Amino acid sequence: MRRALGNWVVGEDFWDREAELALLIEDLKEGGNVLLTAPRRIGKTSLMRETARQIQDKFICLQVDLQKAHSPADAIVELSMATKPYLGLWAKTTGLFDSVLSKLTSKIDSLRIDELTITLRSGITGTDWQAKGDRLFEALSESELPVVIFFDEVPILVNRLLQGSDYRITAERRSETDAFMSWLRQNSIRHQKKVRMVVTGSIGFEPILHLAGLNATLNTFTPFPLRAWTNDIALSFIRASAIEYGLNLRDGAEQQMITQLGCCIPHYVQVFFDRVYRYSKLRETTEITPAIIDDVYRTEMLSIQGHAELSHLEERLKTVLGPDLYPFALAILTEVAVTDAMDTEAADAIAKQYAIEGKLPSNSLRDILGILEHDGYLEQNNNHEYCFVSKLVHDWWKARFAFGYKPAAKQKVAPR
Repeated sequence: MRRALGNWVVGEDFWDREAELALLIEDLKEGGNVLLTAPRRIGKTSLMRETARQIQDKFICLQVDLQKAHSPADAIVELSMATKPYLGLWAKTTGLFDSVLSKLTSKIDSLRIDELTITLRSGITGTDWQAKGDRLFEALSESELPVVIFFDEVPILVNRLLQGSDYRITAERRSETDAFMSWLRQNSIRHQKKVRMVVTGSIGFEPILHLAGLNATLNTFTPFPLRAWTNDIALSFIRASAIEYGLNLRDGAEQQMITQLGCCIPHYVQVFFDRVYRYSKLRETTEITPAIIDDVYRTEMLSIQGHAELSHLEERLKTVLGPDLYPFALAILTEVAVTDAMDTEAADAIAKQYAIEGKLPSNSLRDILGILEHDGYLEQNNNHEYCFVSKLVHDWWKARFAFGYKPAAKQKVAPR
């Protein structure tokens, strides 16, 4: 076992998830299309990569990352490039782009990846992406082995299509988004049993599509929620890691790590252990006590370095919500961080303060809370109040934004 340094893991580094792994493989063997849903850092990419590793002798597995895609044409190119390791498929793929590849003065194999990507992209114009994509799926369906396409970061592309750079949902953008999602849906039906898809991303898919009334485009995909580790699994990981790296966890130090995190999101468990390990190396000690755990949590997990690790949560919200809704969401999260729980009265007060012209505050509030719940920031407690899912994220958010914030119950501010 190796310490987590920010990447996805497979093989011996893939910890637990045996039940989820077996179920996902079973779904794919039975021809299912899967919508893998989970908050950030739960381990979606690792699960997809390990699944691909274990079924690669029976399936052609294509890894397609759409994080940098800005259009359906970009998605077709990324899918095309994913066939490159498979000579037969790659030959059929390049055949779809004869019009541009035939003009090359050098051999395809001599081109760098970025050069080849640009060349293929130039071969798709206007609405031609859909015809090219259909022909590509047809080629995939004719493969000797069935194909699994692991589509990562699809919600980022869909969000760009739907809201553009100015975060305005227009009829034209909705139509283009509908066309792309319907294209995925139609091909999932047309090539059932021959081509399967696993669709996932690091921001909520359903909430984004809900904004435009396009949730029905996902109805051929089976939801596959991936949850945080249980405390027992996290403890087993920490103890095994301590043995691997020669640390002596004393007086319940491992349990103190769980207590501080509050929610055992795999990546944060791994990062916490890595910080403890570095602490031990720098101080030349192998004896780890609960007091050391508290010190590492305070000085490392919630430090400037910790902020750098967790600030991606803030950036993702900006990506999804844009300049109008983001300050609203920021106020909600800060309210919860400062007060520990937000009730209906406080939520309504914030909604009125951040009212957006032409939209009912209650509708904006519902949209934002839906995204924050779906993406794992907040959950409702037994009193129907909103609180943070993760103690780490709660403490980080409070350290980042709470200074100078006045809770809604003490505010007397007119709506903006």
